[in-house]
Amino acid sequence: MRLRIFLTTFVIAAFFASAKSQVIFTENFDYPAGDSIGAHQWTSFSGSVNPLMVVSPGLTYTGYPGSGVGNACRVSNNGIDAYKNFSDSATSGFVYVSCLVKIDTAKTGDYFLALLPQSSTTLYTPRLFVKDSSGTLSFGISKGATTSVPATYSANGYAYGTTYLLVLKYKFNSGTTTDDEVSLFVFASPTLPTTEPTTPTIGPITASTPDANSIGRIALRQGSASLAPSLTIDAIRGARTWNGIVTGIRQVETVATSFSLSQNYPNPFNPVTNIRFAIPANGFVTLKVYDILGNEVSTLVNAQMQTGVYTYNLDGAKLSSGTYMYKLSFNGANGMVYNDIKKMMLIK
Repeated sequence: MRLRIFLTTFVIAAFFASAKSQVIFTENFDYPAGDSIGAHQWTSFSGSVNPLMVVSPGLTYTGYPGSGVGNACRVSNNGIDAYKNFSDSATSGFVYVSCLVKIDTAKTGDYFLALLPQSSTTLYTPRLFVKDSSGTLSFGISKGATTSVPATYSANGYAYGTTYLLVLKYKFNSGTTTDDEVSLFVFASPTLPTTEPTTPTIGPITASTPDANSIGRIALRQGSASLAPSLTIDAIRGARTWNGIVTGIRQVETVATSFSLSQNYPNPFNPVTNIRFAIPANGFVTLKVYDILGNEVSTLVNAQMQTGVYTYNLDGAKLSSGTYMYKLSFNGANGMVYNDIKKMMLIK
């Protein structure tokens, strides 16, 4: 009996430790349009007029978690700024923060999102910018104070009124107190790499300004009227790994003794359900959804993966009510192959 209790406790602890190591922030602005985000756990800290507001509809991006969930937030070119804490602060390794953005207007360049410690409203280290470049857009990043370290911008050519997926990456390095790195990845739908691209859109950059002691807070900034953009932002995610950012997949155990594909839960569902699977070896994994006629509806996982037990959080908001099938396929380097398929029902 004691052994059973110990094992149960160990599994639960391992589950939460793994979850903690993955996703540390999620914000889909799933609140009524017209609300201030200050009414929903965001803290205002700068400015006195023009609060950050929830607007409808939310932004969408093929395959991205949070796409089409809830509403969005309107960021203007002047007004009140606000922050919200991560569930856990990072002091080593990596921090990834992703978001969907649609730019309506841009000027000579200002930052609209930044990361900082949970104890501060001033120690911005990575910052995310956008500016107008000959009638198109350039995204930018900086590390440290913008007055002493100008932002580094991408090439121009990004379009107004288009939803982009931005992934901001901060890497803690231990060599010196000024060698941490900041990178930015910019994607247009339906591009959604399940593994981190070798070359970011910008960076990695560093600077002589001090590294962050910790990162545990995200700030949305409405900037200055002469420099800042006006935009819609949605589906903000923070994680320690690339997979935690761009997919709905989460590793819950690092060891698996056999292959398995579990029945989704809940089932029937509306509109979100979880799919759990296990792979006992490293290999290439696909997890796909099909309609009842066998037509492919969506590819949930398409990546090289390590042994372990995983869950995928499937959002069926864009699907019609009905019966669907989900199929897991595995191909290992040693010739190991596994396939399984199960049914699920979406009722709206």
